[in-house]
Amino acid sequence: MTDTPRRTVGGFAFKVLLRVVVSAVVGSAVLVAWIWAYRAGMLDKVVNMTSLGEFILLIVVGLPIALLVSALLVGPLLWLLKVRPVWPIVMIGPILLGLAHYFELPEQFSELGDKWTILTLLAGASYGLAGLITAPTILREKK
Repeated sequence: MTDTPRRTVGGFAFKVLLRVVVSAVVGSAVLVAWIWAYRAGMLDKVVNMTSLGEFILLIVVGLPIALLVSALLVGPLLWLLKVRPVWPIVMIGPILLGLAHYFELPEQFSELGDKWTILTLLAGASYGLAGLITAPTILREKK
């Protein structure tokens, strides 16, 4: 009979806490990068120079590409920071952030700061919550 280490409750709780915190920081960092690109004028030129038809095309094509780029950034960052499995967080984080926008949470928390601060906090909360919701996937992780 071989001795296999059993997961302790404290060990699992620490892994979940680490998963939530790292996911929140990475989600916020990626949004800060998008905000920086927008405020630096890189994205502002594209948005301001479009007509209505181009704007619709930007929303239909540009937004999915932005989400894909974000997922391609978040996934490897979480993987490098030893958060496993990554794919549930990458899939659920943007959905939760989209729901926050749908339910107008940035406007409801506007007294906490400017819109960029609120969006950064919501991104962190969304990705952190995604890390918490998907924590049971740690139990299915193969060694």
